[in-house]
Amino acid sequence: MRTLLPLLCVTGLMAQAPARSVDDLRAFFQQNCVKCHGVDGSALGPDGKKLRGFDFTDATKAADLNDAKMVRTIQKGIFFGWIMPSFKGELSEADAELMVKEVLRKAQKGKPIAR
Repeated sequence: MRTLLPLLCVTGLMAQAPARSVDDLRAFFQQNCVKCHGVDGSALGPDGKKLRGFDFTDATKAADLNDAKMVRTIQKGIFFGWIMPSFKGELSEADAELMVKEVLRKAQKGKPIAR
């Protein structure tokens, strides 16, 4: 048992997915979030208004949400995935934090997030 514990720890660390880059997260946004949040994060996408996607480019609204709540929403989704799916299986908590700080918080109306 004594020799098995270090092996399990090393194996567990190696099994974790590598952290995503900001460019990877922008591409993830393009692939998974544009339908509701729009190409630029303004919720003016194809279904943004109909589905009431959050407008990340509205500084007043965005200021009301703290980063931790946004990360939790990305990880858990909204209303059991009916309103917004959970991305916990696709983005680690660190990835979700980076998404909030470097992608969503920097969204600008009229400027596509994925470049």
